[in-house]
Amino acid sequence: RSFIHEVVHALTHLQDKEENHPRGPVVEYTNIILKEMGHPSPPRMVYIFNK
Repeated sequence: RSFIHEVVHALTHLQDKEENHPRGPVVEYTNIILKEMGHPSPPRMVYIFNK
């Protein structure tokens, strides 16, 4: 999961945090990619941001 997460950052230049969204775009894309790959892990529901 963390490797795919970082690849999504590198390819899209998106940030983790997005206003009014509990996960952010990178986590959403990571969840979608892993689901399409058939990965059995559950999707990440919340991304905890350091303040």
